[in-house]
Amino acid sequence: MMTLLCVVIIAGMDSCSDATPTTNITENRNVSACGITDPLYNIEWLKEFCNKHTTTNFTSITVTISVYANKTTKENHYVMSYSSSEVVDYSSQEVYDCSGTKLFIKAIEGPTPAGWNEFFTANELVATIWEFKKN
Repeated sequence: MMTLLCVVIIAGMDSCSDATPTTNITENRNVSACGITDPLYNIEWLKEFCNKHTTTNFTSITVTISVYANKTTKENHYVMSYSSSEVVDYSSQEVYDCSGTKLFIKAIEGPTPAGWNEFFTANELVATIWEFKKN
């Protein structure tokens, strides 16, 4: 009986150990945006963004980069989306122009920035070109 109790305790201790978070990166390199083929590798600020977000200390996070196009002018923008449920449910989105200038940011809390709704009315999703998941 004592041997069985020891085995159960040891097995239980092992199951409570911290698991290493798994990461998954998905890339879509078949999309051109802002006049650039394969922007993930040919636009320096996008490469830096991806590198920065793959070294996050969060243990549960999803980060995506999507390309949007204006329905009339076809001008491209990048929309970065973040979501995490590590401490509390959190999400935000940021809109960038082709040069990497941040145009809008909207988090789960706080006011909607001026022009936010108009942007998403005037633009449509072309493709998600990068997704990083860590959990």
